[in-house]
Amino acid sequence: MTVMLFFTRVFLCTGLFFTFTCYAKEASPLLIKICVADHNKAPMFIDAKNEIPIINSQAQINTLKELDLAIDEVQFQYQQMPWQECISSIKHGTVDAFISGFNALKSDYAVFPVNKQGKPLDKYSFASLSQCLIGKRRFHSKWNSREVFQSKAFSLAVANGHFVGDAASEDAFFIEHTFTLQTAIERVAQGNADAALVICEISKNKVDLSQYYQFKLAPLFPPINTSIAYLAFSNEFFYKHKLDANLVWEQLANKQLAGIYARMLQNTSSVQNTHYGTKE
Repeated sequence: MTVMLFFTRVFLCTGLFFTFTCYAKEASPLLIKICVADHNKAPMFIDAKNEIPIINSQAQINTLKELDLAIDEVQFQYQQMPWQECISSIKHGTVDAFISGFNALKSDYAVFPVNKQGKPLDKYSFASLSQCLIGKRRFHSKWNSREVFQSKAFSLAVANGHFVGDAASEDAFFIEHTFTLQTAIERVAQGNADAALVICEISKNKVDLSQYYQFKLAPLFPPINTSIAYLAFSNEFFYKHKLDANLVWEQLANKQLAGIYARMLQNTSSVQNTHYGTKE
């Protein structure tokens, strides 16, 4: 009797152990490794199409954390890499997701939220990013009175990770590429370039650019270009975890992160207060 009781207890304990172990495994959130393009190693975009500006990676991470908190079933892990390494890692399945603009070529190695016709669904986007020209009052006046077909009439300092985009728009500028936005702003403030490019709107939420007023610089609206960023998944991850990927996209639609992203961008961006030129 005692022996039987002993084995009964062992059996029950073993069963309970496996029950709790299985439950714990089911309850554990699914890890999603997200590649965030490092803005400090942003590429020089030339004739960019279907790209998004590579800007302030910490602001992007902080915004994604807000989304992560809203979804109990998943847990995000962030890996900062140069843009081309993000693409390579998505192709090889060593990361699960990245923030990217959409085009048909990328659809060969990543899954975007699309309809049956293969067109991206903007309601599931991460954000739309608009770039504006920023310059001094004299540039504003000249730009607003320019002739439509003027070519190379203005000098534009373009930081790595930023781009004019449309080829017709590019024709209006003599473009000088700089490694950082800080350097591009410095070129304009010192009178060595007419304008630079800055992110001025995120999904119609205007970014506070008052930090540039000290250099007598202000943005020109409307934006010169707008691109839409999506959270796309690697083929390998999506086909293994389709329900979880769709859950993330649904939360993106519900969460409305654009205002949060604009605020995060402002909170993590700064331009050093050096004595740039004040010529107008």
